[in-house]
Amino acid sequence: MSHRALTWVIAAAALVAILTVIDLAKEREDGAAFIASNGPITEDQVRQKMVTDGWTNVLISRAGRYFQVMASKDQQTTHVLVDSQTGRLRDDDD
Repeated sequence: MSHRALTWVIAAAALVAILTVIDLAKEREDGAAFIASNGPITEDQVRQKMVTDGWTNVLISRAGRYFQVMASKDQQTTHVLVDSQTGRLRDDDD
């Protein structure tokens, strides 16, 4: 492989690495923190957080990497999506 081709391969790999880091950083920043976490969270942690916050009838199902949560409080029902990898709420526009 010529020196010029090797330079282009290294430059392309560096660009891909930089874009990946930027994308991962943006993903971590999206949505409000539901459970502060540096890693994956569990269904039990989500349930405990909801109950601690005063929610009842908490129902949790899995949708890919997200927990779909339905619960009741003050005669209102809510539905939220929590990212199981970050503990953040999923943005409405996702």
